[in-house]
Amino acid sequence: MTMARETSGLRKADDADLHPSTPGTQDVDPGWLRSGANTGDSVGMPGKDKPVTLEVTLPKSLRKAVRQEAKSRGISVDEIVAEALRNRQRH
Repeated sequence: MTMARETSGLRKADDADLHPSTPGTQDVDPGWLRSGANTGDSVGMPGKDKPVTLEVTLPKSLRKAVRQEAKSRGISVDEIVAEALRNRQRH
């Protein structure tokens, strides 16, 4: 009678050194580690947030200032707003 060798159902992928399954030590927190994040946030590109649409009402003068800032820096209004919200979140 031959005894079957027990093996684990899990094995390390051949390219595990290129695509690790666990997060490495990074200076930047991956988005899926944020409190309030859900598994849908981690699908795709870990560490990058999924873009969503946000509609806000603000004073015309503020809109004008944001547009001028975006133009002077050569980036989009969306990037200016996202940067401002990220900075506010850190403080």
